[in-house]
Amino acid sequence: MTEAVSTDSASLHPLDQIFHPRSIAIVGVPSGGGKGMGGGFLGSLLELKFQENHDLYPVNPKIDEIDGLRCYPSILDIEGHVDHVISMIPARFVPTLVDQCIEKGVRSIHFFTAGFSETGDEEMAKTEREFIQKLNDAGIRAIGPNCMGLYIPDERVAFMNGFPAESGEVFLLSQSGANAGDIVHGLSKRGVRFSKAVSFGNGADVKAHHLLDYAASDPQTKVVVGYMEGVQEGRKFFEALKRCAAVKPTIILKGGIHAAGARAANSHTGSLAGSIRIFEAACRQAGAMRAQTMDDLQDLVVTLTTEARRVKGTGVVLVSGGGGYAVLSSDAIANAGLDVPQMPQETIDELREFIPVAGTSVNNPIDTNVSGVELQRKTLEIVARAEPADVVFTNAGSTRPDAKEFDPNHDSPPADQIAHARTSAEHSATVIAEIQRETGTPFVAIERGRSYSVAAGASVDAFAHTAQQNGVAVYATVPRAARALGLLLEWRTRREGLQELF
Repeated sequence: MTEAVSTDSASLHPLDQIFHPRSIAIVGVPSGGGKGMGGGFLGSLLELKFQENHDLYPVNPKIDEIDGLRCYPSILDIEGHVDHVISMIPARFVPTLVDQCIEKGVRSIHFFTAGFSETGDEEMAKTEREFIQKLNDAGIRAIGPNCMGLYIPDERVAFMNGFPAESGEVFLLSQSGANAGDIVHGLSKRGVRFSKAVSFGNGADVKAHHLLDYAASDPQTKVVVGYMEGVQEGRKFFEALKRCAAVKPTIILKGGIHAAGARAANSHTGSLAGSIRIFEAACRQAGAMRAQTMDDLQDLVVTLTTEARRVKGTGVVLVSGGGGYAVLSSDAIANAGLDVPQMPQETIDELREFIPVAGTSVNNPIDTNVSGVELQRKTLEIVARAEPADVVFTNAGSTRPDAKEFDPNHDSPPADQIAHARTSAEHSATVIAEIQRETGTPFVAIERGRSYSVAAGASVDAFAHTAQQNGVAVYATVPRAARALGLLLEWRTRREGLQELF
């Protein structure tokens, strides 16, 4: 079906072929096809319509057809060329599959199959070393074992359902498949898109340092993020991290930093967690950011893919709603190393021209109680131009047109109400983005909790996507927003003297 694409191989990274498979064979595809929990990789590939522009070969000797695709007894029975193989078979059959892949001339193989070195069993670890060596000798790259493999939006490859078909600028490498899925799903809901993602499990062949090296040279990638449990070939990892972080913002989340987590990491991917102090020092010396939690990781990605990355100082103007909220928010901002400076008198005077004295505050935090999009917009424009404003925090709905009333407990509100909620949210995000562009001051939007109604949920999702597309960072809470910006400023200070990345 597909023809080989002519490229100048001398100019390509050694891993580049992994990310451009023209054909995929799934060996051990379930008899039930790509539907339901057992559908796995076939279901994900069909969902992104991989088969429309590539060759897709299910392999299962017990069936002849699956989901409209011809099913083959083995990869040797496939007439066409096979670039990439996904192994879903039990561990005991892997050596035979490896021999078949070598005979077939495949370029790469992903072992979803587990049960090797991560078990701690020396015989299984020996088996893993032996078949990886055979693949290396044949020039075939291996991902895994014990991992979820590849997500490549441009090639319509995914390892879980629900991954966006649109590509973006974030490269993800993760030793954990579950965490990789959580990161892609979580950030996708916030409007972030990925260039590529790799869950590499045991890392018997392709390791973190190979992927960091690739990400550093990938023109599609602007931000690199990784989840690590243990470090293989420490010096090579450090050098690759240093090369990557020198040219692209790089965020690393390390699991297994305490005893219980370290035990879990060892049983999960066979990784020895190592000293967190050494790991932290390596990140610091390399110029990488170290996230401490999954929330940190996702919030930092949002920060680095929006105008929030351009925040230069600690001055936060907080446009809030409610005195108690403003008090706790101000504390959270201070805890993150930022501050809420007083407004200049000229800014206060300008705000007082249309904001009444009673029940309001214009000295930062700003609590105006004004209604109407135009007055809300005017407020944000004025405070964004104030001298102490390095960044403005505002509520996600601060410039939202009046919403139609609907029952928040209604499971299925009318379609027009859902559509109105989306349109209203998109308008609000667009207005904030316009003010950000006009004033040159970065804005941060705070969700302040998600309603469980269908229409309100649609509103939150629409706001986040529109805001992200227009360079406005959105966070769930003020503490998370403040922490992300605090970590950004700390990272920028540590990088003083190194190349500026934005």
